[in-house]
Amino acid sequence: MRRPHPPDGRQSTTEAPATGVPARLAPPTVSGVVTAGATVILLAAASLVLLIPSVFYVMPIPEGAEALTLCLPGVGPLQRFDEELHPSQEELTFIHEAAHADQCDLLGATEFARQAVTPRGRLRLETQALCAESAVLMRRGADPERLRDWTVQRLRDEYFDDGSVTASEISRAVDESCGVVPAE
Repeated sequence: MRRPHPPDGRQSTTEAPATGVPARLAPPTVSGVVTAGATVILLAAASLVLLIPSVFYVMPIPEGAEALTLCLPGVGPLQRFDEELHPSQEELTFIHEAAHADQCDLLGATEFARQAVTPRGRLRLETQALCAESAVLMRRGADPERLRDWTVQRLRDEYFDDGSVTASEISRAVDESCGVVPAE
């Protein structure tokens, strides 16, 4: 690219006449571009870290859900509970969501999300959470076989009613996660 000649041969092309103010911007440097790029990326990441939890706490809880656990990288588990949750459901719901929070801490946000989006991964996550509920009920004297059947039925009806996981896979997952072997 050709540089234009100064208008009168004496003026610099980088300063406006008699003001001392640059007439045009200097070309960007590599370090300046890298710094600007890093700043934009950090601002975008910070915005997401603030935006996602904000949206999570503002959005309505889906109908039929008692609570939600969101697992975020660098933040960990965030939880919301239905404000209209019946007192008889509160304890088991808190236990269930505490299990998901533990899974988030143990697996990390990336692996937790990876499992949550696949039917078999979600089966693992939900089975462990329901088994945590069952463990409390068994300690209180509930029949283990009835709890096993209740857990299998709940997974089938509430989580996998679309047929994405077979009944035998659900039963096997419950037996493995809850440690309850059905009587034959």
